[in-house]
Parts: sequence; C-alpha cells; structure tokens
Amino acid sequence: MNMKTYARSPGKAKRAFTLVELLVVIAIIGILIALLLPAVQAAREAARRSQCTNNLKQLALALHNYHDTYQCFPPGGWSSRNQLGWTVHILPYIEQQPLYDQFNQSAGTGYGANNGPTVNRVDAFLCPSGRKIYGSETVGTQQTYATHYYGVMGPQGINPVTSAVYGGPNDNVSAGSNHHGGFANQGILYANSWIRMAEILDGTSNTFIVGEISWEDANCYRAWHRGVSSYTSSTGQGASGTAKNIEYGINLIRYNGSNNFNDVSMGSMHPGGTHFGIADGSVRFISETVDMTLYLSAASRNGKEPKTAIE
Repeated sequence: MNMKTYARSPGKAKRAFTLVELLVVIAIIGILIALLLPAVQAAREAARRSQCTNNLKQLALALHNYHDTYQCFPPGGWSSRNQLGWTVHILPYIEQQPLYDQFNQSAGTGYGANNGPTVNRVDAFLCPSGRKIYGSETVGTQQTYATHYYGVMGPQGINPVTSAVYGGPNDNVSAGSNHHGGFANQGILYANSWIRMAEILDGTSNTFIVGEISWEDANCYRAWHRGVSSYTSSTGQGASGTAKNIEYGINLIRYNGSNNFNDVSMGSMHPGGTHFGIADGSVRFISETVDMTLYLSAASRNGKEPKTAIE
C-alpha cells in the first residue's frame, strides 16, 4: 500500500490571536460596557421616575375622591383622637379598603395603638428610587413601612406680595423642646385641617397638596400612618409625621434631632429635583434650583401670589 503524505500549504496555516490583540478586544468590550451602563441606568431611573409620578397622581386623585365624599380634604394629621395622618384616610380610595378596616378609629389619643397595620407595605406610598423605606417603629419583630409622600402644610417665611409672615405658629415662636418647627396652616393638609376646594383661593392649578421626601439623608422616616403627636395648639408644639412645612429648598435640610422635624426639605433620589402633587390632580417635577419666592408661593392656598413655581 502506497502511503502518501499531504503537506499543508504554508499559505493556509491557522494563526492564533496574539496577547496584544486579545487585550485590545477586551479593552473595546470594556469601553462598550462603560458606554452602555449609563444608558441602562438612565432608562431604569426614567422608569422609576415615571412610577413615582404615577404614585403621586393616584394620591392626588384619591384626595379628590375623598373631597367628593366628605366635601373637604382630610386633615394632614390629627393631633387628638387617634392621631392618624391623611395617608390612612385615603386608603379606601387607593383600593386599600381591607387595610383601612384594620385601623381602630376609636383608639383614642395616640397613633401607637394603630402601629399594627403599618407593617404592611403600600407601594403607592413609596418612590421606587427611594432607599429608605422603613419607619422607625417596630411591631414585635416586624419593622413598619414609611411613606415618601407628605402633605404640604403650607409655607413658612415671608409672603412676597404682602410682606407679612405666612400663617401658622412658625420658627419665631419659642415653644421649647417639642417645637419641631411649628405648623404652617396656609397649605391644604396641615394639623387638624378640613380644607374645602373653595378655600384654595390661589387656584388648584397653582397650589401644592402633596410633596415627595424620598432622599436618603432626610432622616424623618416614620410609620406611614402617623399624624401629629405631642401637639399644643397655643404654642405650636408637636411633630407632624405625614405632613411638612415648606421653608427650605429641595434636598437641603434633614432632620437633625432638634426642632426641625416639621421643616425637613422636600427632596428625592431623582436627579435635579423632586415631585409634587398639585391640588388640581396633576403632578409636577420641581427643580432643586427653584426660586424660593416662587416655591413658597406654590405652597400657600390663599397668599394671593401672582406667580408660583408651578408652570
């Protein structure tokens, strides 16, 4: 048998990658991934921001439905009775009737008697971008959930039209260790409020009703049902759990453990600003560089300011 040897043509020899070529390919892949990741993150944040807007839309419409039923908006928070916040009152209007039924409306003064239901997470109260989602209270071994959406009690500062101090016991009132910043009362959802639509003299499309506090360092997160505790009407003492004053700019002032619990800045983990629900049922994103005069004006329902931050 003849054995023939076939030699491979030198021109057809296979050539492997060199180390330099492999490193170049890896570097190119790394650059492509680096370019892609920000786009993916931006897309995810856009989706979270859209969901946050939808949450506030639901809450604003729920407040309108409550008003249709009772001819007024709910109180930002009770300081007596059961000390529950507006968040509890609107539960039936965000398809949470069974959860609403768990609250004891006759519990007497003290929100603590109703801590139990707040171990339930209510997604409509939480911004998807927010990282702090738990309240400071616990029920047994379970931690309570917080809310990222707070009623706007009103502005604290000077009215740019009248040059008068906005209404409500404010920071120039010396009220001792439980002051917490006092309670504004020219908004819509404040301590013991029962505001009717007709009382929003500046117009529903020009007035905040609910604002977002979901920024990581706010340090004011409590169980989502809390209204007003330790309240003294004559001095404006007390802490508001689910409604805040508008006094400082967005993403600026955290709760420092002193007398500013009610004055914590609205803010978010969304780049550049935060969301507000408007009294007409719409939602706006307000920039953290907003002019403070316009910002305060949007927080009052009856300040007669011609211009606000809502455009």
